[in-house]
Amino acid sequence: MLTYKALLDDASKLLYESSDTPRIDAEVLMQHVIGQPLAWLIAYGDTIATADHVKAFCQLADARKEGNPIAYLTGSRDFWSLTLKVNEHVLIPRPDTETLVEEALQRLPKDSELAVLDLGTGSGAIALSLAKERPQARVLAIDSEAGALGVARENADLNNIDNVEFLLSNWFDALGDRQAFNLIAANPPYVEPDDPHLQRGDLRFEPDSALIANGHGLSDLSRIIETAPQYLSVQGFLIVEHGYNQAQDVAALFHANGFDEITLFTDINDLPRCTIGRLHD
Repeated sequence: MLTYKALLDDASKLLYESSDTPRIDAEVLMQHVIGQPLAWLIAYGDTIATADHVKAFCQLADARKEGNPIAYLTGSRDFWSLTLKVNEHVLIPRPDTETLVEEALQRLPKDSELAVLDLGTGSGAIALSLAKERPQARVLAIDSEAGALGVARENADLNNIDNVEFLLSNWFDALGDRQAFNLIAANPPYVEPDDPHLQRGDLRFEPDSALIANGHGLSDLSRIIETAPQYLSVQGFLIVEHGYNQAQDVAALFHANGFDEITLFTDINDLPRCTIGRLHD
């Protein structure tokens, strides 16, 4: 018979060599299994764990030891002000991408009827965050993977956000002659195929289609930046997330395709993370 505290202690030891945060991982998994907050575990950790809880927790701890991402094991990840469902069809939303959301919102006036496009929406993290903060905006979320769009639609329902439309499309291909957008946002694949980080941590389990791009990681960024002017309104904004070492190349692409007011922003680790530009008149 094991207490919840004993289970946490054992799992922390189990995860010590495979995780940088073994105790936190164990606590998050336990909270998911028992449906209680950390405060409950602190107050009632000496309670004898139920057999069902022991079985479920041990299975998750073993999966985490093998490297499976916490977000996939619990099925959710917090982003901005939302709790999002995630699974193997989508990239796990990261705090770094909140930089993009924050800067996009600075260019989207409140209480205005705006048109916003989110390319490669995945879980819907960017589109839904913008839609929630700007309820009068009309947001179109695009992804080329049907499984990802299914997750994004579920997240819209779970967070009671109804001003987002979803479209299956390879970037701009299915847009046709839709009305121009005031802002286009994208967090496209930008990792080089031979990047060693792909063999580490959570990236090993996330979809390659959401991570990897050819041309030194710039192929999808290039296509988006080159095509976006056709779908932007006069003085509309384009904002993209990119790798920390791609800022100069991305800025050059913005300049070459009619953008000015080009600004680079850093993420929570003070690394170059997203670039925004405004389309010339």
